[in-house]
Amino acid sequence: MKLTFSLPEFRDIDIRLASVRKLAQYDPLITFIRERFQVKIARHLTSLRTGKERYSSGRLEKLPYDDLKQVYLGIGKERAVVQLLLDMTSQPLSTRYILLLSEILIGTVSYREKEKYLVNVNGDRQVTTPSGRIHDDMEELVDWYNNPVKAGTEHPVARAAWLHYRLTVIHPFSDWNGRIARLMLNLALMRDGYLPVLISPDERQNYYETLKEADQGNAEPIIRFIARQELDTIDDFISSPDYLSILGKYELERKLQNINKGEKYIVLTEDSATSNLLGILLHSSGFNMAETSMISYEGCSKIASANLFSVFVKEKMPGVKILVHRDRDYLTDAEVEEQRETFSRIDTHLFVTQGTDVESYFLNAGHIHHCHPEMKEEQVQELIRQAVHEVFPKSVDYLWKKEFGRHKTEDHSHLSKAVEDLVRGNPDRFTHGKTALRVLSHLVQDQIQRKVVIEKPSPFLKIAELNQLARSIWFQQDKSLSS
Repeated sequence: MKLTFSLPEFRDIDIRLASVRKLAQYDPLITFIRERFQVKIARHLTSLRTGKERYSSGRLEKLPYDDLKQVYLGIGKERAVVQLLLDMTSQPLSTRYILLLSEILIGTVSYREKEKYLVNVNGDRQVTTPSGRIHDDMEELVDWYNNPVKAGTEHPVARAAWLHYRLTVIHPFSDWNGRIARLMLNLALMRDGYLPVLISPDERQNYYETLKEADQGNAEPIIRFIARQELDTIDDFISSPDYLSILGKYELERKLQNINKGEKYIVLTEDSATSNLLGILLHSSGFNMAETSMISYEGCSKIASANLFSVFVKEKMPGVKILVHRDRDYLTDAEVEEQRETFSRIDTHLFVTQGTDVESYFLNAGHIHHCHPEMKEEQVQELIRQAVHEVFPKSVDYLWKKEFGRHKTEDHSHLSKAVEDLVRGNPDRFTHGKTALRVLSHLVQDQIQRKVVIEKPSPFLKIAELNQLARSIWFQQDKSLSS
């Protein structure tokens, strides 16, 4: 079967894995995380994790003796299979080790001796390799896979998918052929530096359809299917908290290399999209922005990455002050204080917005009048009230999700009313600032009939907390801004 065709999925897979390998060069911990990830999938693939974890200690005592023995034997088999699979990734594929895998799993030390018939997804009878030919077909398959010429011309994912398919056709053992074929699929993937994959129950029907296509001589569907599973697995891996934490540290350290040695303050902000607005607040509060660097920790593993990076900065640049920004969103005061205490231990100031986000500070009649003097403050205040009223349902929904972990549905219970009353009673705190500011900008634009310009410093954006920090560095610059 010719497997030299190219698929766009191959390119996407290799691009993603190249970024993983690059990060592994930066931090060896990635290799450990990846190995742990592979072990987790390998254990799942053995299908032996149906033993001890299913039973509490009290239920274990009630099991019959033979069942209890199988529970503990299963744990040993699982570990043996996982270790064997990982060991096999470092050497050429051989039928000897495939037979050993079968013996560990099901106690079978040889290929099946009886004929085996399968029924495909359409209900049609499918003939497997005759028992007398299994040995030769397995040797031929292994030789094909180990062929260095083939390995240089066929994409590794295509080779792994075809190895898997051929094992399902040969059906070499009396039982567990599907599990063994899936283990061999992942062995092949891991040998070439790819991640092992799982085929979810939701994908089984599609998977069987691709096998049927391969039976009819079309290899592309099964290869494309496995490639997409690989893409999904890579995405899961690079979205894991452990990976994101290292990625966040790497990206922050890379950004740190571009910081001038004469900087007085480094500001870490969680949202690159609002960094300009945050810079305006800092400027308005007395920060000398020529001596202030702003770095986004967006996409990192929550605020923990900012904490780790703060420690790193203090080691490299002990004279620089650090300010960490995060939006309050719908955090409670207790949650904010807990985070503030964490940063204070490393001599880092945490600035948490009073409203839900940075944008909430710009819902400010004085500031907008300063930017557009043709509008009276009273007129602007009425537009702010309209904007807050328009986004009220969304503000309620966000608070509801914070409290109950889901979006608000049509619910007229006392809880729903309590949340609505809380938002209505304290709009400065709970109005969703980003949305309200967009609405307000449109309302102002309708009034002045030209582009709204509110992203500039003004004395009305001065924040006492930030001004105090600025004064500790730039004494001479402690004055209100007039423009």
